[in-house]
Amino acid sequence: MQLDDHMKQLLRELGHAINDTVSESERIAEAISGVRAAGFDIVLKLDATIGLARRTSQDAKMTSQDRRFLESLHIRVDEEVLEEESSSKIEITPQDIKFLKSLKISFDEEL
Repeated sequence: MQLDDHMKQLLRELGHAINDTVSESERIAEAISGVRAAGFDIVLKLDATIGLARRTSQDAKMTSQDRRFLESLHIRVDEEVLEEESSSKIEITPQDIKFLKSLKISFDEEL
């Protein structure tokens, strides 16, 4: 998939929007304050995977330059996300279940 300058700018804006949302979240700030109050320093690092697929039938490949650009924005590039788009099954580990429950996210265990 070839990314033009406009798409690169849109992805930059998405990255900034995610960062701003996390930075401005009162709930996250309170949770961080709680960790600090407990006597710990904290570094928060979030990892997002963004899959892009054109809505046309073209099957263009991502260039290494596009990959480096996305990775410079700390966006992990996973081409398998594009190829497995039609797959209806996902694999959830016991650690995934524990994490989702800690976030009070419910899900259908038959995924």
